[in-house]
Amino acid sequence: MNLSIRNKVWMFLCLALVAHSSQVLARDGEPRLDSASSAAVGLGFEVSRGDYGAGADATLVTMPLSVFLSPVNKLDITLEVPLLYLTSKSDSGVVVTQSGGAGRVRSANRTGTAVTAATTVQESGVGDINMTGGWTLLTDREGIPKIRPTFYLKVPSGDLNRGLGTGTVEAGPGLSVSKWWGSVQFFGEGAYIFQNNKPDYPGRNYVSYLGGAGIQATDRWFVSALAKGSSARSEGAEAQAEGLLKLNFMQSRRISWEIYGSIGFTDASPDFGGGMSILYQF
Repeated sequence: MNLSIRNKVWMFLCLALVAHSSQVLARDGEPRLDSASSAAVGLGFEVSRGDYGAGADATLVTMPLSVFLSPVNKLDITLEVPLLYLTSKSDSGVVVTQSGGAGRVRSANRTGTAVTAATTVQESGVGDINMTGGWTLLTDREGIPKIRPTFYLKVPSGDLNRGLGTGTVEAGPGLSVSKWWGSVQFFGEGAYIFQNNKPDYPGRNYVSYLGGAGIQATDRWFVSALAKGSSARSEGAEAQAEGLLKLNFMQSRRISWEIYGSIGFTDASPDFGGGMSILYQF
C-alpha cells in the first residue's frame, strides 16, 4: 500500500470529524426502498486506485446499474450490473472481485512480489453481475432491532482473462441487523459466501461483513461511517478491510443522492476511492 495504515486511519477519522448530517432512506448497509415504493433504479459512478501489494498501479472506474424491487411486503431484491474500466500494470494479476473498486491479485502473482513490467493495460466491459435478496423477519420497534436474513448470488459475467471478474460463482446466506435510537442508527451485516475456483483464480469460501452508524440531521440529510471487508477470498491472499464515509441527500420522495469516500487498510483493498450515485423510486 502507498500509505501507512496509521496515516489511513488518521485520514478517515479526520473525514468523520468534519462531516455531519442524516437519514435518507431507511438504510442498514445498502439502499432500502421507502414504504411508498415497490421499485427503484440507480446509477452510480465510482473510482478507486491501489497497488494491491504487487505494484499494480491499478485504477478502476465503475458504473453500477442497479434495480431495487419489493414485490411483496417485507421482501426486497437488489440486482446490480457493473460496467467497468480497468487500467493496471501488465502481468500484475489484478482482477475485480466486486463492484465499487475492490480488486485482487490473481493467482499468477498472489505472493505479493513486485511487478517489474512498465507497460499499462486497459480493459473495459461488463463485470460480475450480483443479486441480493432480503426478508424482513422483525421490524425495528421498541426494544427490538430490525432483523433481515439475506441471500447473495454472484454470476461470473466478467472476463477473468481481462481482469473484469473472478470467473467464479459465489452464493451464500447472511444476516442484517439495524436499530434506531433517536436520530442515530446502528447497523451491521455479515454473510458466509461459498465460492468455486478456477485455475487462474483459486477462489475460496469467505466471510463478508459490514457495520457502522449514521446520524439523521434533518429530514433530507443523513451521514454514516462504516467499515466493511471480508476474510481472504482466494488462496494466498489477504483479508479485505475498508473504511467508508457516506453522505445522503433526499431531493424528493422519488430522487435521492449519495456521495462517499473510502480508504483501504490491507493490500487486498484499494488504497482509496470514492463515488456518487442517484436513486429514482417509482
